[in-house]
Amino acid sequence: MKSVLQDWVMELGLRFQGVLVSAIRGCDTAARHDKSKVLQRIYRSEILNTHCGDPKKSKSYILAANVPETVKRMKEFLDDCDQYPLHYVMHFLHAAEIIGYFHPDLERKDMWHSFYVQGCKKLHVSSELRCELIARLESDEETFARQQDVEVKARTYEAACYGGS
Repeated sequence: MKSVLQDWVMELGLRFQGVLVSAIRGCDTAARHDKSKVLQRIYRSEILNTHCGDPKKSKSYILAANVPETVKRMKEFLDDCDQYPLHYVMHFLHAAEIIGYFHPDLERKDMWHSFYVQGCKKLHVSSELRCELIARLESDEETFARQQDVEVKARTYEAACYGGS
């Protein structure tokens, strides 16, 4: 059975896929035809298979765009990104990072990597190296939680209630 995810995405680990899927939804606070929504449709064409079989034939959810058009849309997004919730922007940049390191088309890979790095600079944060991304997303669950400074709530609850570890 064919997946909604493109083959190259299916070859990635589950955390990588999860990051990509979490960024599929557009910004809830943006209008339907906001600049971010156009870039969001282009993003979807990078990772999803269309139901009609050809992204160029898709009429709404997915938009196939050439590199110059995509770069233009990326610039518009970064120029206006202060108006979007940080949570949305971060999900989108994390997804762009994965495309920028793993997309099978070198030109599109480089374009998304550049967008990711520019987005990080815009937010005054350091971009991750490919090896850092892989180490983070392929780490075991305990290490991942510790690195994210995430409390493992189930264990904390269990220890508090039952004295277990």
